[in-house]
Amino acid sequence: MVRTLTWTRPARNWLDGLPLGNGRTGAMVLASAGELRLQLNDGTAWSGSPASEHRRGVITEAEAQSAREQARALLARGEPAAAERALQPLQNHYSQAYLPFADLRIRQRGAGSEVRRSLDLHEAVHTAHLGDVCHETFISAAEQVLVHQVRSERSVDLGLAFSSPLHVSESREDAEELCLLLTLPADVAPSHEPNEPPLRWQAAGVDPLQGAVLARMRHDGEAHRGADGGIELIGVTEVDLVLATETTFTALGRPPEGTAEHAATRARARVTAAQARGPEQMRREHVRTQRALHGGTELRLSESVELVDPDRLEGAPHQDPALVEALFDYGRYLLTASSRPGGLPATLQGLWNEQMQPPWSSAYTLNINVEMNYWAAGPLGLLETAEPLLALTEALARNGQDTARRLYGAGGWTAHHNSDAWAFTSPTGGDASWSHWPMGGAWLTCELGRLLDFGDPGHHWADRLWPLATGAARFVLDLLEEHDGHLVTFPSTSPENRYLTVEGPAALTVGSAMDRALATELFELLGRLAAQLGHQDEPLVAEAAHAAARIRPPVVTADGTIQEWHEDLTAEDRQHRHLSHLAFVYPGVDALTDTGLAAAVRATLDERGDDSTGWSLAWKLALRARLGDGARFGELLRYLFRPVIESAQHAGGLYPNLFAAHPPFQIDANLGFPAAVCEAMLQSHRGEIHLLPALPPVMATGSVRGLVARPGLNVDIDWRDGVPVTVRLTTRETRAAGPHILRFGPTRQRVEVPEAGTLTHHWEAPDDTDTERLTT
Repeated sequence: MVRTLTWTRPARNWLDGLPLGNGRTGAMVLASAGELRLQLNDGTAWSGSPASEHRRGVITEAEAQSAREQARALLARGEPAAAERALQPLQNHYSQAYLPFADLRIRQRGAGSEVRRSLDLHEAVHTAHLGDVCHETFISAAEQVLVHQVRSERSVDLGLAFSSPLHVSESREDAEELCLLLTLPADVAPSHEPNEPPLRWQAAGVDPLQGAVLARMRHDGEAHRGADGGIELIGVTEVDLVLATETTFTALGRPPEGTAEHAATRARARVTAAQARGPEQMRREHVRTQRALHGGTELRLSESVELVDPDRLEGAPHQDPALVEALFDYGRYLLTASSRPGGLPATLQGLWNEQMQPPWSSAYTLNINVEMNYWAAGPLGLLETAEPLLALTEALARNGQDTARRLYGAGGWTAHHNSDAWAFTSPTGGDASWSHWPMGGAWLTCELGRLLDFGDPGHHWADRLWPLATGAARFVLDLLEEHDGHLVTFPSTSPENRYLTVEGPAALTVGSAMDRALATELFELLGRLAAQLGHQDEPLVAEAAHAAARIRPPVVTADGTIQEWHEDLTAEDRQHRHLSHLAFVYPGVDALTDTGLAAAVRATLDERGDDSTGWSLAWKLALRARLGDGARFGELLRYLFRPVIESAQHAGGLYPNLFAAHPPFQIDANLGFPAAVCEAMLQSHRGEIHLLPALPPVMATGSVRGLVARPGLNVDIDWRDGVPVTVRLTTRETRAAGPHILRFGPTRQRVEVPEAGTLTHHWEAPDDTDTERLTT
């Protein structure tokens, strides 16, 4: 268990800073000689408004039907490139961007050059020593404020000042309070749209967000207004600063309400209430809450509790057990820091962004990345972190009904590959390989269903998931069409890959492997939810079950790999970063009992190659774990654990603060990594508890506490030289009690888990490893 990350040098840039967050307010803390910078984010700070999606017009149902019919005819004639052009009227430009909010800079005079900074992953507290002065920062989830404390044994002088890349409509400063009133842009184009203005502060029909950042402080010195703005604190030994951010955001997919002044009033009320409680009490409660959140899971591969100077990425970092622990703990920490109930889901960069035009808008990419952000929530017992994902899916379902009707003449709801805080559901502009993929709703619903398998997270999750599943299933059923004796989707792509044709690369097809897998899993989820909630008699359930029987399962090609499209086509990039046609294996739950199919999955991964983007590496790790291939799992770590190669387009690695790279930085690999490590230690998708199925050499000996197995069991494992020694099973909910099968290698042993208490099982391989024996 690596509890603390420690650096003994200053932060050189943003990707050297250390992140704090409570699911709503984020701060990248950059401590350098003489200055501490808090780069602030507010999870609700987005460009645009709900009106942004359609401000350039709306295609009618008749126009869309005509475009689809033309495209279908062209595809049938073997002209996929022309078919893609025919579908372009369905595209609707781009979704909006997640934005930076403000900066608070704290200048310390006479600090010297010595800097030591650390991030406690279990307490979510950042500590920086600038010389002999201690700066401590945390962000309270309960109070929704950031607290910064300065303590010194000698009198020091500090300067504090706010700034913001947003429009500052008013700046207020007095001896106790700093405040900025802000206006956000009406439109921010993604950087891959060079013909669009990067920023528009005004746009017809769009009422953008406004906001405020406010800080109040108590100290034992004198306060003066700075010559260049801000506040000067003279002769202080103690400073307690409390800060809040606020915007006019109301809810996912809903219009903003109010003004910057209203936002400032709400921020001031939170700060005042927090100050009344006092920083010490807030810190105690914050640490208690954080420890409870993080205390459930603990991986121990070394004796270290501190990782000092994680610049240790040279040499053979993939053989460093402490670094594996650190990345595991860091991923869990980043998930809880960037996603909490009541907030918005983690974006492509989690909760942290300093750019006004961030990569891919730092938005929600639905064809892999946002789902990967939550893969670990189930096995880590952090289902509450996925509540914002459920809320986003509900907002998409509301907006996606109109999109399904207009663009496809379908019932239910749909979403495509990109979205934002306004629940954008249209196809974005650009290449068909990402744009013409209408299965975003299906994948989100399936992901929520997979998480539900680990236990009931509350918030009436199953009841809320039912209308999402029925709507997504209705859409997919209406999207299906007859083709070669099967039911296939149209339009269909395999995100974001293309195949070769005589006319050049194309993406449009019918019934891609990923579409088929998602449709099958969605229909199965609908049946399970119907049985759980008593809706078995709903006609839609029978219709979906009948359709599922007519969807072709995964196909093995003549060269022994998994077929990616409906036909056996040649990929433009045979080492493409997306592994969409393997989604049925992971994050899907196919048991791979067919050895020929399992061999084809291996061959497909071999063909794709090892090196790729950070998130693709995390996906490959999870897939290798599902295949039980610990050796290849260990080899893949060398690519994820290396320093970032900035000049590479698709080569993952780690930045100085251990953020993972596409490059550029994306959070999905950080969040996907612990999910893959969980799969290497424990699998439960086959209806049994499979122990240590894919340990890499670097994890040969260790222990783990608090993993979660389906349908809601806490599992603790101690192992030595790759073999389990002790297993402890505890029910998280009543339905998980009773008989279970423990498996290690070819050995299966039956155990009975009580409703209350813990079953401790000392693993002993039976003489005949092919037999099952009852163990009490």
